[in-house]
Amino acid sequence: MQIVCSNNNGIKYLQVQESHYEVSGGKARQRRRVVKNLGPLSRFDDGKPDFLRRLRESFRDGNPIIPELCELASTPPPAIIKLAFDPSELLDCVCDPKNIGYFLLDALYDALGVYDVLNQYKSDTKLEYDLNGIAKLLVFGRILWPDSKLATFMRRDRYLFGLATSAGEREIYRALDCLNQTAGVIQTRMNTKIRAAIGRNTEVCFYDVTNFWFEIGQNDSDEIGADGKITRPGLRKKGISKEKRGEPIVQMGLFIDDNGIPIAYRLFPGNNPDQTTLRPALEKSIDKMKFARVIIVADGGLNTGPNIAHILSEGNGYILSKSTKKSDNRVKAWMLDEEGYQWNETRTFKVKSKVRTRKIRDADGKLIEITEKLVCYWSKKHYDREVRENVQFMEYLESVIRNPDKLKDKQKKTEKFLTKREVVRETGEIVDTQTLLAVDTDSVQEYLDLLGYYTLMTSETEKSDWEIINKYHGLSRIEDSFRITKSDLEGRPVYVRTREHINAHFLICFIALSMIRLIQLRVLKHLGKDTLNVDGWESGVTAEKIKVALGTFQADALPGGYYRLTMPNDEMKRILESCGVDANLRLPCAKELRRLKKTFDNLGLA
Repeated sequence: MQIVCSNNNGIKYLQVQESHYEVSGGKARQRRRVVKNLGPLSRFDDGKPDFLRRLRESFRDGNPIIPELCELASTPPPAIIKLAFDPSELLDCVCDPKNIGYFLLDALYDALGVYDVLNQYKSDTKLEYDLNGIAKLLVFGRILWPDSKLATFMRRDRYLFGLATSAGEREIYRALDCLNQTAGVIQTRMNTKIRAAIGRNTEVCFYDVTNFWFEIGQNDSDEIGADGKITRPGLRKKGISKEKRGEPIVQMGLFIDDNGIPIAYRLFPGNNPDQTTLRPALEKSIDKMKFARVIIVADGGLNTGPNIAHILSEGNGYILSKSTKKSDNRVKAWMLDEEGYQWNETRTFKVKSKVRTRKIRDADGKLIEITEKLVCYWSKKHYDREVRENVQFMEYLESVIRNPDKLKDKQKKTEKFLTKREVVRETGEIVDTQTLLAVDTDSVQEYLDLLGYYTLMTSETEKSDWEIINKYHGLSRIEDSFRITKSDLEGRPVYVRTREHINAHFLICFIALSMIRLIQLRVLKHLGKDTLNVDGWESGVTAEKIKVALGTFQADALPGGYYRLTMPNDEMKRILESCGVDANLRLPCAKELRRLKKTFDNLGLA
């Protein structure tokens, strides 16, 4: 492997590439494969002379100056083995390793029921091409080597035994149409399989929304009916981007269970506010999956009356955060009153709660009275972080108090701390009114007093405050799922165009994410670690390391029908051990490798 600096639209871009040889027309030609995209050179350059030379030397020495390369630098070379045949025969052998790490992914694909759904769909619609083969290529490729749909299909010969018999490029997009048609059924089947094999801990169900951007300039057009009304809004719309981008986006709502395993996803137009997604997402997925009572956990942007009313109407519960800064004065006064707080031993955390009744409006505008617990807590860790985040802003406010003229260039965040005063100036015949701005010091002090405080609203009045807080903190697992989908699975930008293909793209990401989580869960159980710990996933094997481990586990054909296996890295060894699979094969033949694949196939999900 080597470090390559290429030119990408005028920007110097770093990649790790690997060379291999392909035979064509009786001649061996060198080919290169991108192992890892690092990003722009400017992101890593330390400004010192000869950065590229020093980077390449440090990578060759196994101690790269870029942390992202540590995993690749520590990957051992293929094992050195003794050959059971004449070494001169190797003259006819061109190094062309094929991946066998996909054996585990293939087993998970079948165990999740995806194969059965697509096989039934193919039978019902009398399709002639290899639908499951193409779907496997797209899902496995999304995990191992994320790329465009076409590039993934064109490189289908990476797998030892092959996945798809289809050879036509058009069949990729036909398969995307089929995946869109079966998306709901696949999610339901996956849920059924997971519940039956390992159980779903759905006492708590986490929900959050993120968005994905598209490299297009304009919104999708709405579909208009004969009456002039919108019958179906466009999907790719400009909205509030989580990544502060200006391109059109698509909103995705995701549900995961208490173990961090995905349950369902739903897509919404990019201009839909987060709070409008929860109720329709529940109606189209969770409400239909026949769970026992679940507690929906979500952040403060989703705690609207219609959402809460719908959750309660289905017999479920909720734990929702509430903005301390936007709370009414009575709640703020109660939060800042020291009476009733319970402190920990180190006095770095305090909590108190109260049960209250209030009225909310459902989706039809009907008033409903509910009883809920309000939990307030303060954390020194959160307080210190918020103080650091507000240092520059508070310095600005202090300078404004000393010099009010600076308000002419006021920051947007400043507006809620300003008071307006109308001053009348008489000039004889004309009366001018001038607006003077000043800092409201009482508002500033209240803002400072509330730093470090958090508030939760919950229907679970009988649960302890600590239990409510711990369950809410599990919401970070869904943020990690979004990170994996966007970075490790390279879920954005999205390069497909139609609504159907966009949905199919996110179904592929959803299946891939579920597979990664199931591998992580298996490893954690093998290591005897708590899967409910917020940081539990990182203590087993990360998504990025799963990609590297599975992607570099290969078999290379040798003369005489034998194969040379690459040495599994530490993470691959851990994954194999968690599966109870012994892959320490020396010069296996094709039959032995098929037997190894069959071992994975028999694992299931448990």
